[in-house]
This record gives sequence, C-alpha cells and structure tokens, in this order.
Amino acid sequence: MFGSFKIFRHTNISHVPFSLFPYTTSSSSSLVLEVVHATMNSDSGYQPLLVGLHSHSNIPDLSSDTIEEFLKQRPIELRWWPQLIAWESRLIWLLSWASIVVSIFNYMLSFVTLMFTGHLGSVELAGASIAIVGVQGLAYGVILGMASAVQTLCGQAYGARKYSAMSIILQRAIILHLGAAVVLSFLFWFSGSFLKLIGQSESIAEKGQAFARGIILQLYAYAVACPMQRFLQAQNIVNPLAFMSIGVFLLHVLLNWLVVFVLDYGLVGAALTLSFSWWLLVLLNGLYIILSPRCKQTWVGLSVKAFKGIWPYFKLTAAYAWMLWYRPKLHLILTLLHTQKAQILL
Repeated sequence: MFGSFKIFRHTNISHVPFSLFPYTTSSSSSLVLEVVHATMNSDSGYQPLLVGLHSHSNIPDLSSDTIEEFLKQRPIELRWWPQLIAWESRLIWLLSWASIVVSIFNYMLSFVTLMFTGHLGSVELAGASIAIVGVQGLAYGVILGMASAVQTLCGQAYGARKYSAMSIILQRAIILHLGAAVVLSFLFWFSGSFLKLIGQSESIAEKGQAFARGIILQLYAYAVACPMQRFLQAQNIVNPLAFMSIGVFLLHVLLNWLVVFVLDYGLVGAALTLSFSWWLLVLLNGLYIILSPRCKQTWVGLSVKAFKGIWPYFKLTAAYAWMLWYRPKLHLILTLLHTQKAQILL
C-alpha cells in the first residue's frame, strides 16, 4: 500500500480511482487522500488539493481551516466567490444573531413602556418620550460607552487565556458604572428643570420628571447589566443572553398591561415596571455567570483586586464614553428645534 505513494506522487489525485488502494475501505479512503495530499504539498512545486476542486464542490460544508488554505491561493477563480461569500455570511450570522436579538429586545423594553403610556394620554406620552430620549438616552450613552472598554479588555484577556483577569475586569467595571450612575441620578431626579431648559413646556417637563424619577432604578440596573453582557459576549456566550432577553421582554409586556390597565398605577407605575424588568434581567445574567459551568474559569468570585487600578481603567472608559456620546447629543440638539421635521426625526 505504501509503495503506491511513490507511483502517485506526481499524479493528479483527483483522477486516482480508489480501487488502486485495495486495502482501504470507504471510511479510510479520505484519509488516504489526505496523506497523499500532504505528500504532494511537501514539494513546493505542487498546489494544494483545493485548487483542483470541481464546480459541484460545496464550500459551506468544508472546515474553516480548509477554507483558509483555499484563500491563500492567488488568484482565486471567480466561480468560487459566490460560495465563499455565502460561507462568510453564514458564519457572521451564526455569531451575531444572538447579539442582535439581545440589542433589539433590550431596546424594546423601553419601547413597550412608551406604547402603554400612550394610553394614559398625550401629555404622559410626550413626557415619557422626552425623558427616554433626552434624559435616559444621555445617561445610557455614557454607560454604554464605558461598557465598550469591558468588551475590549475581556476579549483580550480571554484570547490570552487569562481567565481569572476577566472576573476582576467585570467587577471593576461594575464599580465604576455604579459610580457613574450615582452622578447621573441627579440628572434624573432634577430632570424637570433640564427639560424646561431644552424648550419643553411646563406640563411635559412635569410628566417627564415623574417618569425619569421612576426609572432611576433602571439606570442602576443598566449600569450592572452592560458589563455583564459584555463579559459573556467576550466568551462567545450569546445564546443564553438572547433567551433571557426574550423571556424578560414577554414578561415585561404582561406586567405593563397589569400595571397600566388593571391596577391603574399610571405613569410612575409604568416607569417602575421598566425598572423592575431591567433588574430581573440583571438577576438572570448574574445567576448565569455564577452558576453556569461555562463561566467556571472566568468568574472566580468577588475580590478586592477590583479596587486596584481604578484610575487607569477610568481613563480608558471615559475615552470610550466620549466617543459613543454623539448620538445622545444629537437627540438633545434636535429637541431644541421646533420645526416639524425635527419632531418627526425624534
């Protein structure tokens, strides 16, 4: 059998019948081809097997290593590009679909609350809307920007196999985020004056302040949830996050219906329901991090090391927060415009 390799060393193996290997079975025939392929690649004058693939070959069924080997060849024939694009798109969607679901359903929590406040009256809807856009959006831009540093550092630590460092990064981020939430709480509590400053009427500013005070608890929940989600995403743990977000969203719809239509708790009740749903999401994320075997190496428990190196980490998060703050600033600028076009954009 091994003498056959000398015969076919300089032969195109795509035309070699398996009958010439009498001692191979169908299950081992692929192994024979791999060995022959490796033998051919030992000489620089021979091209890899993939160059000789037929047009009926199915690229999405091949392994990533095989595709990478194929992409090293120059030039790549045009007939392969549709399958390569389909293969790459499939991988992107497999990796990103859960993150997309998390972002959509987390956003839909506030959107559902606005839908139910619309049944309370036009002034209540306007107050809740401007509170979410002008106050909550401003605070979320800061916290979301700070959370981007968590994703960067946790991704680097996970790639370097420094799993225990990820736990310290998460705890340090939560400490800083909660500190930022304390500062931003004053904006929520005194949001009435802020809303009047940007041109809102007395009645809308009053309703907006009532709603903003009701979602102060949500601000703290968001400050904890953001680094938790980035911590899990850095480990490619995204499917559980998607399922938790969908479950909390469905419960949130039911709770809003009970609070607004059945219990008649009004605008403040809707705001507190939003805060409760976010804290429920934090609880589920935290339990998963603590109890899941997938986080056994990356979560090592609470540590005082999280309080060390706060200042360098703060400077990094501040830079990220400033970069992602442009969208809330744009919303605030639009609120100062009284044209019909600006109202449609908002």
